[in-house]
Amino acid sequence: MSGLVGAVIAASLAICGCASAPAVAGAQRPTATEAPLLAPAAAVADGADTVTVLRSGEPTFTELNRLVDGARASVAVEVYEFGRTDLAAALVRTHDRGVAVTVIDDPSEAATASTAIGLRAAGIDVLDYPIRARMIDHVKLLVVDATVAVVGGINWGAGSAVNHDFDVEVRGPVVTNLARVFTRDLVTCGRVVVVPAAQPDRAVLVGATLPGAEILPMVLAAIAGAHRSLDVAMYTLTDAAVVDAMEVARARGVAVRVLLDPSERPSDPSAASLEAHGVAVRLYRSSGEKLHAKAVVADGASVVLGSANWTVSGFEHNHELDVAIPGDTAIATALEQQFSSDWMSSG
Repeated sequence: MSGLVGAVIAASLAICGCASAPAVAGAQRPTATEAPLLAPAAAVADGADTVTVLRSGEPTFTELNRLVDGARASVAVEVYEFGRTDLAAALVRTHDRGVAVTVIDDPSEAATASTAIGLRAAGIDVLDYPIRARMIDHVKLLVVDATVAVVGGINWGAGSAVNHDFDVEVRGPVVTNLARVFTRDLVTCGRVVVVPAAQPDRAVLVGATLPGAEILPMVLAAIAGAHRSLDVAMYTLTDAAVVDAMEVARARGVAVRVLLDPSERPSDPSAASLEAHGVAVRLYRSSGEKLHAKAVVADGASVVLGSANWTVSGFEHNHELDVAIPGDTAIATALEQQFSSDWMSSG
């Protein structure tokens, strides 16, 4: 990254107050009393796809940087909060060696808008998602060379590495379907491009909102399909339909555990209702970091995870992106390991 462009990005982040949070390894480490963030899990072959569960922490951002730096033809980024200068620098380096880099941003998020100034100054193609009242572009997606993608709930914020959250790194036909969402979003931003057809893929299902409403049915199907257990890690939980579905699951004998972020007080009525119906609810024991996950594991085998909080805004108003991975115990176990650690530390 040139000195001029680096100065523009750093100055822009300082103006919005975002540069005060460190964005490098070692910054804002959890204390010894907290549940540790686990390293990325081993890659798992699932049908024609390969899935690696990433569990926040600096190792996840090391992997994101590695993927961007290794790009040969194209990089597509769509992320709600973008305040990490290391990833901005990686995009500029990649652009400077001739790789096509395209970024869709949410201009209402202060750190993202500031980073966009520096990226545009470097010549990177940055498009503003057309947000409106009561909605945001909350997607977190990276697609490299149309062969590998990372999707989930992890923002690229200066302090995101310490939050407890999940992404998955994927290869296979699911990448085409994730890239299709990005292409569709280019059209939404006013770019004239052809949106390809979706690829058949039973292993990893892609669900999005705006223009669709695909995520709530995925979540309800996972809850309704549970026979033994449901483990939910959720940043914000206010949607009445999913609360009711979990209460129904508990009534039919499913062991339901719900872990919530303590700072999200709008979740309190949902927590009270769940507890009144026999659901085990805990507040994540935080030392300043967030339980930022939006994930459910059903029967230790099927998962839904992504960017969507279980709220009306998440399911209907915001632009969100989730994936469902049915019937793969190895992938589910990788999420369960972090969930169980967080659950026990919050007892």
